[in-house]
Amino acid sequence: MSDHGCPPTAVKGGAASDRWAQSAVLVDGLDPVFTGPLFDPRDERLAGVFMRGSRQVRLDLTSLPEVMRREVGWWLATCARTGERQIHASEWNRWAATAAAVIARQRHVTSFADLPLTEWMAAWARAFHADKGRMPAPGHRLRAEHALRGMLERLLRQYSSEIDWWRHDIWSLRLDPRIPRREHEPRANTAVRWADISPAWLREGTKFYLRLQMESGQLTWSTVMQHRVNTARFAAFVTERGIDHPVLAVGSERSLRSLALEFGTFLHHWRREHSGRREVGGSLQARTINKNLQTIDLFYRVMADCRAEAAEALDDARWLELTDSHARMFRPADRPRQRELREADERNYINDTDLSSMLTHIEILGLPAEQSRTIVRDACQVELAGLGQPAVMRAWLIQALTGRRASEVLLMDFEPLSDIPGLDAAAVPEGGMVARLRYQQTKIDGAPNTILVGRDVVEIVREQQAWVREHWNLGPSGAVRYLFPKTTGNRHGTKSWETSNYNRVLKQFSHHLDLRDSRGELLLYSRSHRLRHTKATTLINAGAPIHVVQRYLGHLSPEMTMRYAATLASTAEREFLTLAKVGRDGRELGMDRRDMLDLVQLDRRTDRILPNGYCLLPPTRSCDKGNACHGCDHFATDRTFLPDIQRQLTETESLVASRQARHTDRYGEPMSSANVWLEQRNAEIRSMRLEIAALQAQADNSTTAVRGAGVLGRDGYQDHSAASGTKVGHFDD
Repeated sequence: MSDHGCPPTAVKGGAASDRWAQSAVLVDGLDPVFTGPLFDPRDERLAGVFMRGSRQVRLDLTSLPEVMRREVGWWLATCARTGERQIHASEWNRWAATAAAVIARQRHVTSFADLPLTEWMAAWARAFHADKGRMPAPGHRLRAEHALRGMLERLLRQYSSEIDWWRHDIWSLRLDPRIPRREHEPRANTAVRWADISPAWLREGTKFYLRLQMESGQLTWSTVMQHRVNTARFAAFVTERGIDHPVLAVGSERSLRSLALEFGTFLHHWRREHSGRREVGGSLQARTINKNLQTIDLFYRVMADCRAEAAEALDDARWLELTDSHARMFRPADRPRQRELREADERNYINDTDLSSMLTHIEILGLPAEQSRTIVRDACQVELAGLGQPAVMRAWLIQALTGRRASEVLLMDFEPLSDIPGLDAAAVPEGGMVARLRYQQTKIDGAPNTILVGRDVVEIVREQQAWVREHWNLGPSGAVRYLFPKTTGNRHGTKSWETSNYNRVLKQFSHHLDLRDSRGELLLYSRSHRLRHTKATTLINAGAPIHVVQRYLGHLSPEMTMRYAATLASTAEREFLTLAKVGRDGRELGMDRRDMLDLVQLDRRTDRILPNGYCLLPPTRSCDKGNACHGCDHFATDRTFLPDIQRQLTETESLVASRQARHTDRYGEPMSSANVWLEQRNAEIRSMRLEIAALQAQADNSTTAVRGAGVLGRDGYQDHSAASGTKVGHFDD
């Protein structure tokens, strides 16, 4: 082997000389601190490059040839420039020793790029065993692989910069600036890997197709990952059928059509994978199957239209054999029917009780891990530690209050608020709009990207800004690009949280909290898109015009907004009561309580007998309102329950007073009337007062039940009752 300071003798067709020249380009123009064989983490010029735990250990590369020294120095400079990674000096000293041992055995190796990652890891494991007398722990091995992989992937891309970006098996916006991208990409930190997709003609054809679609603006980076997933399923199908030709079926159009139908059947029997294993019962939804069929359909349409270009670019003449039949291989009738829109809305809507519970406990997500809160779960008090994720907590709250998509919130600028022209925010009453919020509209080009927000959202934004300044130690004038910056590998604050990590934290929190809805199912904070459906449905069912809701949601067409227009069953019942005035003013049912007892026990539904009255919900229906009985028109009671209702009223009022005192002590001011928890308690208090008034208006010996006496206490009825002059008491039909 040549001396470390001299160019090596050319071997294997000049490969070593090529590496010498290529590595020289890497370090051309670098600060001299990155070109030496020794790196001291205490050097101020290397501030931020090395991890804190390794700052007492020097990185020594004297045992490596000049090419490898250059590569490691270039990698350190890259880490300093991008702020993506920090180097562990001890880890890289071990890699330097491993590389020196490999070079001693394999004289043709002069660069880290000369061996694949698998061979480097095998050599690292052998060196570890020789040094320690044991095999490395999985975690230690993973850290070593992570350290080298980051450099190796970028180094290989740097050495092959003359190759078209789409020909690589790893697509990453970090690795290649030539990949088409938007200014704000929700999945900018996600890499797409193609190497495990076979057959090769499908893998390379898909990469060529996506390159055409991305460079023409038909597809964006955010959709590439889903195309890769859909292509992997089609690859499994053609592999199972033994198909190794882009034409798929050599013969008549009917055989091609049969394959298309078989692929639909294949998807219906597909089982989702987890950690490399198929999950039992994890079948695909109809919408997912539709998307998969559409992906392959569009792929063959484009490839049939561009068959000549594909054959030339891929150096595969078989693509020329595609016909117009491939462009119409799939038909609309092949796709499964999806559920009705109403069913979709009901499934995605979060009722008031569940949303109130989620908002009440979201504070635990932001609490430091050393702090805890006591919650009631399954009628038992449970002490739960905080998860130390205040940024995720605030992002979820903004979603809940505004109905924005997760990516729209996570990609917001650090300063997303602006004044409303001509408006004095200080003069706006409680609950009014005081500022304009700008979010990143990454899904629909040309759609609106601002909404008006109240003081609650403004306060959350200001809290998050203060937290970011403190976390990044930037001071008041520091520059961070996003309001919710990624907390690792982001020293310069230029990257935002990704929805995948955001949802992972929220899912972890959901299991940590273990809240259940009225059906006993886990309340998943990670299904945050339901907050958007809930906000939209609430606006529409509250009477907001469609064009106003369309503007608020950022939709380009009213048809998209009408997806949310299905009226929920609970809303329909409330509107019916408003119009027909049935039981909404405490009407006497003319039924003795003994008859009432017989009625509610029909079908042996003894769960209809409540501690403070009776539930008149039909036996075939179930209730999802939790304990919100007092404001329900299905709730009936009589004078025998008057002491129970009075006691419950006193306890609720006492609870509100106690919570108000705690809130004032903690935040310096009482809860506003717009507070979700307080709104629910105030509604209960109003309803119980109405029930007590209706029962006290009866004779002392009355046994007549009264139905729906507290309906007027629910939100939305106070203004109506005041305007119409309706009073609680007996109602003349």
